[in-house]
Amino acid sequence: MKYFFKGSSNIINKIPKNYLGLNGCLTLLDIKVKNVSFSSTDSNCEDSINFIRVKGDVKNVTITNSISDAFDLDFSNININEVEIKNAKGDCLDFSYGNYTIQKINISSCGDKGLSAGEKSNVIVGEVKINKANIAVASKDTSFVKVENSEIFNSPICFAAYRKKQEFAGAKIKIAKTNCKDNQLSAQEGSKIILGI
Repeated sequence: MKYFFKGSSNIINKIPKNYLGLNGCLTLLDIKVKNVSFSSTDSNCEDSINFIRVKGDVKNVTITNSISDAFDLDFSNININEVEIKNAKGDCLDFSYGNYTIQKINISSCGDKGLSAGEKSNVIVGEVKINKANIAVASKDTSFVKVENSEIFNSPICFAAYRKKQEFAGAKIKIAKTNCKDNQLSAQEGSKIILGI
């Protein structure tokens, strides 16, 4: 089964007020999913797609043209086969408070971070390709990100691990294989980036 959200390119410069405190144009809340796919285009919400306390397995997520963040996942336990995102003015992928496994990620033209993990998230990624992000992969605030294989282009910082909020500790990233150089890695004191695992 596939769920599709289609916004309007005519109103892409205005983010509407959140409805019932929900940020996503397409929001899943307190449900289990299995073998489903999601797609969004021309979103003008704070998040194009938002998962909150969702469990299960997702086949594909495809998002194009987001006025802010593209895919936001909170308090969830999700396995995803493939994610493809193009043109988000905020973060392309944003994880918090959960456990996430993604087999394949292909994202481009992220206004801020490509993949951002925060607030005690555990994120395991098989293959990731990122083109154009300020920070390609960020792990912050007691989060852990593991990447098997990454190809990153046109991003001044490939990997960053740091603490942003005082109530958390540092963060960790483990990378098996990447095309990035040492000067494209940024680890704040108390955080770690480990290459060649």
